[in-house]
Amino acid sequence: MPINPQPYRLADGTVKYKVRFRVPGKPNPTSESFTTLAEAKKFVRLIERAGPVAAQEVRQASTTSDLDSPTLRTYLGRHLARLEASATPGTVADYRRMAERTWLARLGDIPLDMLTRDAVVAWVAWQRQQTTRRGTPYSTKSIANAHGLLSTVLAAAVDDELIARNPARGVRLPRDQHAPEMEIFTPSEWDAFYAAMDDHYRPLIAFLRGTGTRIGEATAVQVRDVNLDRGTVRIRRAWKKGAAGTYLGDTKTKRGNRTILLAPVVLERLAPLLEGRVADALVFTAAGGGQIHAHRFRERQWQRALDVAGITKRLTPHSLRHTHASELLTAGVSPHVVQHRLGHEDLSTTSRVYAHLLTDAQAAAVAVSQQSFAPQIEA
Repeated sequence: MPINPQPYRLADGTVKYKVRFRVPGKPNPTSESFTTLAEAKKFVRLIERAGPVAAQEVRQASTTSDLDSPTLRTYLGRHLARLEASATPGTVADYRRMAERTWLARLGDIPLDMLTRDAVVAWVAWQRQQTTRRGTPYSTKSIANAHGLLSTVLAAAVDDELIARNPARGVRLPRDQHAPEMEIFTPSEWDAFYAAMDDHYRPLIAFLRGTGTRIGEATAVQVRDVNLDRGTVRIRRAWKKGAAGTYLGDTKTKRGNRTILLAPVVLERLAPLLEGRVADALVFTAAGGGQIHAHRFRERQWQRALDVAGITKRLTPHSLRHTHASELLTAGVSPHVVQHRLGHEDLSTTSRVYAHLLTDAQAAAVAVSQQSFAPQIEA
């Protein structure tokens, strides 16, 4: 039932407003009194957004609150404005959209110094009950990402000495969903898919399969980056999301800036794309010339090729990156080499993503260990 402030009159004729609500775990309703209707309505909104326990804590803390303390919504704006100096416009816009879709709706109007841990916990519980614009529940990964952004913003507020501690730090997050299975191409699926792909885009998918690069990196490669004599390609830039459209920027990480040795079969497909072209021309272009937009490529050429090949698995251009890494690790290639080719900032990333393959690759280690016991076994 909706909560509505109820007016009541004191003996001296003063009118106040009472808000009655239930607190989980308590058998009887609880009430709070306010001197104005506006204050009472604000408290009701806080109950609806942060929950009754957090609302009470906020009200109790308000007696010591700095009246100049900004709300979380206001401080987010300041935080994102600072990021504009170092992060890409697309990244800043993504952060803003993420906050608006998640915790900003529940916590945005709470002053920073009145934001409690219970309010953050209540938001997590609420978020689990929400659905995305596609009508699907929010995944645990999406909630974790949103919580990570919230915690980063509040950590900055601690650094600015606006709050003493970060109330989002250490909050337990839901972990009851399994990570989606990593899909890769089988040899037969690859053959069918390659044959179904439009001739113009075959060199691109061969490059993705043979290098493990991200599609935003591959489509940013310029003629000057390919050295046919050495058989290498330099990955130096990637397409970034801007406030309006995309632009060429740095790779995702420092180690993303790398040189990759190419297989002869990939070089054969690249060579014709380089002939007679200027150094700063894009190697891979759309059929009509110009930039390949990843989302358009996936919706049109990629999905059409999957359909023609009769492949129903949820394979994406990123699946070619996983396919490349999986093939290398399964063949016993060092994880350090795979890390370099993929451009992972840290080896732990490679190990975490492909842990199941690294376990399989321990067969050689087991064989060596078995051999060391040979004298005892023979005895």
